[in-house]
Amino acid sequence: MFTTGRLHLRGFELSDARHILDLWNNADVLPTISNEYIVPQGPKFMDKVAASVDDAVMFLTIETRERGGGSSSDTIHGLKQAVDTEGGQFVGTTSLTMSHPKNRDGIFAIMLEPKFWGRGYGEEVTRFVVDYCFHTLGLHRVSLMVFNGNKRAVDLYKKVGFIEEGRKRKVNWIDGHWEDMIYMGILEEEWKLKNEDRHKSYRTLRTLELEQ
Repeated sequence: MFTTGRLHLRGFELSDARHILDLWNNADVLPTISNEYIVPQGPKFMDKVAASVDDAVMFLTIETRERGGGSSSDTIHGLKQAVDTEGGQFVGTTSLTMSHPKNRDGIFAIMLEPKFWGRGYGEEVTRFVVDYCFHTLGLHRVSLMVFNGNKRAVDLYKKVGFIEEGRKRKVNWIDGHWEDMIYMGILEEEWKLKNEDRHKSYRTLRTLELEQ
C-alpha cells in the first residue's frame, strides 16, 4: 500500500466492486470518463472492470487515511489542504497500463467520487503516481486522454506538467454537443525539471520562514 499526505492507495479488492460500479453509474462521473452510451450498468459490468485490473500494471483503490476526531489540515506541496477526519472512505481509483512496454510509455487514469472533487485529491494522486512511474518504474513518458469538456481535469493535468500533444475532434456526443478527446503526455526529463524547480522554490520558502 502507498501513502500520500492524506490518502492511502492500495491494491484492488473484491469489496471495492460495489463502489466502482456506483461510480460508473454516476451521471456526473460517466460523461467525463467514457464515450459509450450513458446507461445504467449491472453487476455483469464488473467483468470489464476485472479485465482492466488484470491488464493494468497498477490498479489502485484510493481511500482517505485514518484520522482521529475533529478538524485538521495537512501541508501538501507547500499548501494547506483540508483533511477528512473520518478515515478509510472510498475516494476512487487510479490505474496505469502500458501502451508500449518497449518504449516505456504508460497510460494514466483516475476516477474520483464527486463528493471528493475540489479537495486537491486528484492532484495529490496524480503527482504521486507520475513520480512513481518515473523514479521507480523507470518509464520514459506518461500519457493520458481527457475530454475537453472536463475542464477541471484538463487544468489539473496542465498544472502537474502534462502537455497537449493532439486531439481527436468531436469524438463524444454528450448533452447535445460534441466534445474532443485531448491526448496529453509528460516526459521523464520534463517531470524532473519541473519538480526540481518546485522543490527549489519550496526550500527557499521554508528557509525564509525559518529566518523570520
